[in-house]
Amino acid sequence: MVYDVIVVGAGPSGSMLAYRLAKLGFDVGIIEKDLLPRYKPCGGGLTLKAIQRFPFDIKPGIDLEAQGGMVLYRGKTLLKTKVEQPFAWLVNRDHFDHFLALKSANAGVTLLEGVAFKGFERQKGKIIVQTKQGDFITRILVGADGINSQVAQAAGLFAKRETGFAIEAEVAISSDCLAALGPYAAFDFSAYPGGYAWIFPKKDHVSIGIFQAKVGKAEAIRKALDQFICRYPLLASHTILHIQGHHIPLGGKKALLNREGVLLVGDAANLADPWLGEGLYYSIRSSEIAATAICNGLKTGIMDLSPYTRQVNFEIVSQLAQARLLANLVYRFPYQCSLLISKSIQMQKIVFGVIRGDYTFRQLNYLLILKLPSIIKQALWSKENLSYED
Repeated sequence: MVYDVIVVGAGPSGSMLAYRLAKLGFDVGIIEKDLLPRYKPCGGGLTLKAIQRFPFDIKPGIDLEAQGGMVLYRGKTLLKTKVEQPFAWLVNRDHFDHFLALKSANAGVTLLEGVAFKGFERQKGKIIVQTKQGDFITRILVGADGINSQVAQAAGLFAKRETGFAIEAEVAISSDCLAALGPYAAFDFSAYPGGYAWIFPKKDHVSIGIFQAKVGKAEAIRKALDQFICRYPLLASHTILHIQGHHIPLGGKKALLNREGVLLVGDAANLADPWLGEGLYYSIRSSEIAATAICNGLKTGIMDLSPYTRQVNFEIVSQLAQARLLANLVYRFPYQCSLLISKSIQMQKIVFGVIRGDYTFRQLNYLLILKLPSIIKQALWSKENLSYED
């Protein structure tokens, strides 16, 4: 088979890139090593700014809308607040990824499941994509195959990555406990040094995990996850349905993302923020930028994909560098930052605003510098008791 573009990986970045290119009239194939739906370790938080990038209604792929947030600290709830404006939705990645892949197939993309990528070679302006099921010919090859991208390795891109590590579990709790937890996304920056724990409710279970912005020992993080779960009464009676550890790409450093007809998007391009490890928005946005660059190359016959690298580094990577500054602050002073967000309405608006997309990370850091004195004053004058043994 001959394609204009072959995308390796049927995650959000791969499916959305393929969808956009198919809508523009190009012949696109997605190579996916697994059969869909397949389990994907991920908390499944989809922010408003990500939702707004989709060119179609994604409600059928969403599990639950988060109506508020919680700040936890060492077994205590410091804050439980309902937000006025929507900020995030929660998805099960197996269902959500399958939904997006089917959308791309309905747009005309050839979805090749159970086809494992092996490598590629260039021949006379074409790229021969080698798989365990045979060879395919394409003009442009896209790596959307995650942090362990085989396309990146074959192309000589990202020889060294900066990564974090997370352990994520799908956990069943009683219907009463699930109702008591409510549609609130919970965060605890005391659960593990240099990281945080999360609880994301779904329709019939919860996703619970720990993220560390370094690569630590999996055994230690797993132990911390068990301790975190045991701290909270609503999680006391639980059953772990699935648990898996995985690396998370930490963006914020400029890198080459294309080479001679090959291009990387999403996690394969190391696009996740070093604060919360969130990567879905950057996957979707990078696929948009890639679609424009690839379309221009295919239409003009000039296969220069360097504008993609330049725009991603300028627009996305620069913001991830700002997120790294925030991460360094929060992970160095987890208790103090947890108190500030739980006691200061100004701080809550800023943090929820950056998650929602009202502010960039650069704007957030500027606002923190500008408003920090008033934020601290507001927290100190809070009517609630601020005393807590750290």
